[in-house]
Amino acid sequence: MGQHGVTVDLRYEGGNVPSYAFPEAAAIAIQKACEYGDWQKRPQGNTPVLQGIDKEKARQVVNETLAQKTTKPSWLDAEQVNTVLNCYGIKTVSSEIATSPEKAAELAEKAGYPVAVKLFSKIIAHKTEVGGVVLNLDSADEVKKAFTRIQGRLKEIGRAVEMQGVTVQPMINSGVETIVGVTQDPSFGPLILFGLGGIYTELFKDIAFRIHPLTDIDAREMVRSVKAYQLLSGWRGSNPSDIPAIEDLLLRVSAMVEDIKEIKELDLNPVKVQEMGKGYVAVDARILVG
Repeated sequence: MGQHGVTVDLRYEGGNVPSYAFPEAAAIAIQKACEYGDWQKRPQGNTPVLQGIDKEKARQVVNETLAQKTTKPSWLDAEQVNTVLNCYGIKTVSSEIATSPEKAAELAEKAGYPVAVKLFSKIIAHKTEVGGVVLNLDSADEVKKAFTRIQGRLKEIGRAVEMQGVTVQPMINSGVETIVGVTQDPSFGPLILFGLGGIYTELFKDIAFRIHPLTDIDAREMVRSVKAYQLLSGWRGSNPSDIPAIEDLLLRVSAMVEDIKEIKELDLNPVKVQEMGKGYVAVDARILVG
């Protein structure tokens, strides 16, 4: 122990004896050294070849968007996001665009109640921040009122011209809510994110990061490293969720980032993981390119 490093008589040719102010710090250092040793011994894993990917079509969408945008980076609109995700076999909730309250009600009848009505805008990426999301609507009248409410809210804040309509989606009420994302780190490059999703993401911060590209072992460890894994594996007698499907999703997101370097940020939240064998559905998604 020592506040000012080791004494002269503890130094030896080729190195020094580590010195710590308190025993706890020394124990933590030993713990980290052991963890690093275990990490070095683990299998490296494989980056699997994924089926059902159309990277050329996805790249075309991104390139066309960047050519049209005057400011970069830019958010893809809802249609473009769904196209890119579908190119990588990532399952999204079906949605259609309405430009009037009447058309929104017609699409809701077609989708089946309950439905969600969300702002469709080529400019506004954070819909909830402008009151652009209304959930659990059970009738045509409620859908029309939701359209008008979103429109009115944008007029109040002086952004009415940024609304191109709304998207109408069937509500997905079942499943464990998770989040899958991508962010850019100045030192390490793309990082893949997984954790507890929905409205509790920011509150509990139950998330894990891995450096891109992911291997099958990385995807497996990510899912099991968060507390939300207890919900996925079957909490208190509930049916286990489709964990292999969410691992496949993580690998597909990593493949997307590898193929399309222009992706700066990606956010799938919530991703509702269904019971074993039933997959998942990405309910909401955002992609920033530049």
